Amino acid sequence: MTITQDYASTGWLQAFMGAQDALLQQSRLSTKKHIDWIDALCSLTTIREKRDSLDDCLTGLWDYAQANELGWLVKNVPASQTDWVLPTTDDFTIECRTPPIISDAKTLGCALGIYDWTTKVMLRIQRSEFATWQRRVARNGSGAPIGFTVATSEAHMMELDCSATWTANDWVDGTWRFAIDGQPLMTTTVEEPIQVVRPDASKGIESMLFSIMQADSKLRNSKGNSGPTTSTIPAWIPAGDPLVPLHEGIYGGRNGLAVSRSFQSAWDAIWPVLYCRRKKLGRGHCEMKFIRSQLDQAIQTEPKLVTWIFVFGELLCQTYLSDGLGISAKYKV
Repeated sequence: MTITQDYASTGWLQAFMGAQDALLQQSRLSTKKHIDWIDALCSLTTIREKRDSLDDCLTGLWDYAQANELGWLVKNVPASQTDWVLPTTDDFTIECRTPPIISDAKTLGCALGIYDWTTKVMLRIQRSEFATWQRRVARNGSGAPIGFTVATSEAHMMELDCSATWTANDWVDGTWRFAIDGQPLMTTTVEEPIQVVRPDASKGIESMLFSIMQADSKLRNSKGNSGPTTSTIPAWIPAGDPLVPLHEGIYGGRNGLAVSRSFQSAWDAIWPVLYCRRKKLGRGHCEMKFIRSQLDQAIQTEPKLVTWIFVFGELLCQTYLSDGLGISAKYKV
C-alpha cells in the first residue's frame, strides 16, 4: 500500500499509526498535541471548534517556540507583512506602517485575528475615487467631511494616514475597518481577510539552518554524532517546492549544514507525512508500511526531535505552502 493524495479521513495520526504500543501511543499523542495547537489557529473553522482552548493553544505554541529556537518562525505570520491587498476593491491600496509587535501569546493572538487589533496604515487612493467616496458619504446622510485638507489632495494619487481595526466578533464575521485619521465619517469596512505577499523562503534559510543545528544539538537523545546515512535527495519531495534548498541541506550538506544520522532519519520519516497532509506527495513514492515503521522508530529513539521537526515543519508549511496562521490575513496564492 502506498501513500496517496487521498489517505484516510480519520486524521493524520490514525493514518500513520504503526505498532499498537502504549508507550508509543503516549509519545504520538504528545506530538499530536503540539500539532493541534497549530491546526487550531489556522482557519475560521478550527478556531470555532477550539474556541474553549484557544488561549491554551496560543500559550502552548508560543512557549514551545520560544524555548526551541522557533520564535522567529511563529512571528512570521501573514499580518506581519507590510503590503496589504483587499480582494473586494480596486479603489485603493494599503501599506501597513506599523506591523504587529508580537512579544507574547496575547499579541500573537492579535496578529492572528483571534483578538481585536488596531494598527496604522497608509491608504493610497486616486483623487477621483476619493471624490466619489466623499459624495457617497454625503448621500448616506452623514454629511460631507468638513475641513478635510491634505498636502497631496491635488495629486493624482493621494496618500492618507489611516487606522486599521480588526474586530474578531467571536469569529463569526470578523471585519476590517479603515478610518482616515481626523475624518471619522470617512471609513470603509471589509468583511474578509486581507491578502499579503508570501515571504521568500530563500531569505529565511539562514534562520532555518540555525534552528535545525540547535535542535540537532540540544534535543537529540543519541550521544553519537555520526553523519547522515544518505546524501540522495528523496523522490517524494515535490518538484518546485520552495523548501527544496532546505532538504538539500539535510540530505546533501548544502549551505554548510551537517546534521546527525538521527536527525536525518527523523526528518526522513516526518516530511512525507507533512507533504501528504497537504496533498503534495506524489503517488508511489513512499510505502505506507515503511513510513509507519520509520516514524515509530523515530518516536522511540528521538521523541523530542520528532516533536520539534513536526512543529518546525508545520510552521514552515503554513508560511511557504499554505494560507498562513490566523484569520485576519492570508498569503496570496
